[in-house]
Amino acid sequence: MVKSINKITILNIASTILLQGIAFFTIPIFTKMLGAEQYGIYSVFNSWVAILTCIMGFSIGSSLGTGRYEFKDTYYSFRSSILLFGTLISIVIISIGIIFIEPISTYLKYSYELVFLMLLSAFAHFVVNFIQSACIYEKRAELNFAISVILSVVTVVLSIILINQFAKENRFMGRIYGMTVPYIFIAIIVWLLFFLKKPTSLHRNYCKYSLMMGFPIVFHSLSQNVLSQSDRVMMQSFAISNAEIGIYSLFYSLVAVMNTILGALNNSWCPFYYDDLDSKNWKKLKYKCRNYIELFTVIIIGFLLLSREVSYLLADSEYWEGINIIPILVLGVFFTFMYQFPVNFEFFHKKTQIIAMGTVGSGILNILLNAIMIPKWGMYGAAIATTISYGTLFLVHYIIVTHMKEEK
Repeated sequence: MVKSINKITILNIASTILLQGIAFFTIPIFTKMLGAEQYGIYSVFNSWVAILTCIMGFSIGSSLGTGRYEFKDTYYSFRSSILLFGTLISIVIISIGIIFIEPISTYLKYSYELVFLMLLSAFAHFVVNFIQSACIYEKRAELNFAISVILSVVTVVLSIILINQFAKENRFMGRIYGMTVPYIFIAIIVWLLFFLKKPTSLHRNYCKYSLMMGFPIVFHSLSQNVLSQSDRVMMQSFAISNAEIGIYSLFYSLVAVMNTILGALNNSWCPFYYDDLDSKNWKKLKYKCRNYIELFTVIIIGFLLLSREVSYLLADSEYWEGINIIPILVLGVFFTFMYQFPVNFEFFHKKTQIIAMGTVGSGILNILLNAIMIPKWGMYGAAIATTISYGTLFLVHYIIVTHMKEEK
């Protein structure tokens, strides 16, 4: 049993780190191939894809974790039904996007081609995220790992090939196609693989449950993306140069290594955390939580000690002026780590509306702080605003869960 748990944990951690880690370690390749300005353009496009992904399918994949306990005997029918439901919702969203493609194109200053790629990429990410969530909660770590390996390798190789096929001023398109095309193909394959295991139609109870759990998470995820992505979008709207956005994006990506490690640890933590909550094994949970906090604290201190030297190796001198934002962003990551404890507790007890309200409030705070700080301090203002918002988010959820525990 211990060996099985260790194997699942290691593979889940490896899957997340591989998917995000290869993207990180290839940053030097793409920063040199694209330059700061075009790297900034690609980063903003990616931000819009991340925001749209939150809307696709109304985040019904969020119901998989608790759905395993709610529908123990009919779980696979539940999974297929809500996968179909999420796909139909996404098709409606894509259709609306195509109908209004002209005003969207004008607002974003993107060609119709880019808007269409953005919609398709967001849907593909929704499907892949759904399947990987199912793998995590079903403890199918090998399949999760295989999907991550394929996506990591193919997106990098294809991007490098395609970048060289575009004119110098449009090389960012090669990176966009290199990311989008593999995700679309993998999404189609895994969709069929999972749905055909237990083909089913839409079931009212399943759809209702998935909407109840998932729809509030749309606002939670959007707010999370506002926290993590709005800085670059707002920097662009405040006429901050693409070069400075590219510099900020590079160091944000460097610090995102810690978010990747956190995400990997949390993916492995959650299934067993839910098992312990379900069995009310409080003593074991307390012990695990203490060890988890000690582990991540050591990791984050080690990262801070090495980050400056890694930055010099990672990018050319045109990027170095942004190195001092690293400690600011790392503090935000630590707040994110601490926030996982109360949010996982809320999620298990189906308090998704509370999760959404707290995160929406933090997202609004982030936008207000960005509006004040970015015009004054540029990328440093964006970093400070992000960290303050994450700190506030942790405090809000900590207070909420403390109150919940007193009621139980």
